[in-house]
Amino acid sequence: MNTSVVQYTQISKYLIGEIVSKRLAENQIIQMRDISRITGISLFKVNEVLCSLSKNEILKFIPNTGYFLRPLNLKTIQDTFKTLILLETKLLEAIDFDDFDFETNFFFLNKLKNEEHIRQYLELNLNFHRSLRMKSTNSTIEHLLEQLYTKVFFIDSLTHTDLNELKSLLERKFELLESLRNSKKHMALYQLKLVWEDHLQITTEAQKKLVNTRV
Repeated sequence: MNTSVVQYTQISKYLIGEIVSKRLAENQIIQMRDISRITGISLFKVNEVLCSLSKNEILKFIPNTGYFLRPLNLKTIQDTFKTLILLETKLLEAIDFDDFDFETNFFFLNKLKNEEHIRQYLELNLNFHRSLRMKSTNSTIEHLLEQLYTKVFFIDSLTHTDLNELKSLLERKFELLESLRNSKKHMALYQLKLVWEDHLQITTEAQKKLVNTRV
């Protein structure tokens, strides 16, 4: 993993930690100097990463003021998940799972099942999806998916407070792996689609609850 990717990931995780701990909220300015001091990354590189997050519609930039956490809306959430469904199912459709390490991935899901901290759960969940496409050779879709995963990480961190709601999706993930292990790829792709559709549904409902509490 190159330095730019490591720094992008490091800063993204820092911001998500700030969101989960309620130290960073929508429309709140992001302190670049604090990020640089805490992460040890230069101000130039911090600005570069925040600019990328802005292009990914996670942050917004106001000239002569700085970067802010962009407020979520239902269209952004729906567009993100629907695009993710299209790209991830397309990618997995082209992958050969004959020598896939299923036992490690079942172990991974059990680790998710036992995780008690929401930030770690969200990160592990995305790592599970990364593990499904380890044999992919399509670097273009891989890059787009990583951008979408980052966006989902931020969306989930802003909307979800109930870990049990997220864990309700685990059963479908176990079924997905079983289908792949039994060479039923068509069924597995359908289950993958349902995993993300269910995730979208509970995220949409969580966002609506947040909006209602602010009224």
